[in-house]
Amino acid sequence: MINKMRCCSFIAAFVIVLSGWIGGWTRAMKAGNAAYVRGNYNEAHAAFQRATLEKPDNPVAHYNLGTALYRQGKFREAARTFQASLSRHAEQTEDTLNRSSILYNLGNAQFKVGDLTSAIDAYQQALRFDPQDTDAHHNLALARQLLKQQQDLAQQQAKSSTAPKTEPNDVGKAEALRLLERFSENENRLRQKLQQQRKSGYRREKDW
Repeated sequence: MINKMRCCSFIAAFVIVLSGWIGGWTRAMKAGNAAYVRGNYNEAHAAFQRATLEKPDNPVAHYNLGTALYRQGKFREAARTFQASLSRHAEQTEDTLNRSSILYNLGNAQFKVGDLTSAIDAYQQALRFDPQDTDAHHNLALARQLLKQQQDLAQQQAKSSTAPKTEPNDVGKAEALRLLERFSENENRLRQKLQQQRKSGYRREKDW
């Protein structure tokens, strides 16, 4: 299971710090936070989008927009937005724990779209900043396992396609059909296993 996200508490801290200023960015962030808590991710998306327009270089606005996109199932957009947050975060702060959260959620979004190689890289980077993150360790191990299974399946298919053809007299037609059916069944079982692991095996994204 995936742990809940960290978006709301971090925004609350920003609102307290900026309580003396009621500009567009603060209003947008407060509105996005409230909508997110209610589970209205479409509204949160719109509010956080406004916040990124008010302050394009603010990493928190981009991060929270990424969490809303993720909750909407827009994983490719979420990954791009987490990357935008990460680049701005690196320029503005040395807060390694929060950077770890960005990388962790980036890995989750990449995992969701099947980009396991990029997800593995993101989880590894997250663990460099926060070696005690058990969720990142878990998801890294799962992503590696799934990638290996995909590679094994690809190798199996490649061997099947390049195997020398036998003469009709070497293998009877019935035997050939039986072997083909067995191979197809094994391949289908492996595909189903990969799909089930991808749906239920990894742990959830983090909020600030």
